[in-house]
Amino acid sequence: MPARRRTANTPSTSKDAGESPMSPQADDPAYQLKRKKNNEAVQRTREKTKKTAEERKKRIDGLRRENDQLKVQIEQGEKHIATLRDLIIHGEKTEDGHRIIEEILAGPEPNDDND
Repeated sequence: MPARRRTANTPSTSKDAGESPMSPQADDPAYQLKRKKNNEAVQRTREKTKKTAEERKKRIDGLRRENDQLKVQIEQGEKHIATLRDLIIHGEKTEDGHRIIEEILAGPEPNDDND
């Protein structure tokens, strides 16, 4: 948070202008109420900002996990494509080749990493 600027009316020797014995506002109930409301508003804003940051972090973490899962799916798809390409290029019509093709076409096996 940036440092607060001193104004021309703020005495440079006092620690806090609101509590200075020279300040007529320190005893003013309207001023005290205004300060209290402002402090409450600042606190609410800080809490909201913190909550928003936490929600954003959770969303980012979820998207990273999803991205990792998608990368794994892409790698599996690329391996399947390479395997099918090799089978086609070599023209092998073996029982093992047919089994591999059926496994690839059947789709991915369920795994426990999705949740």
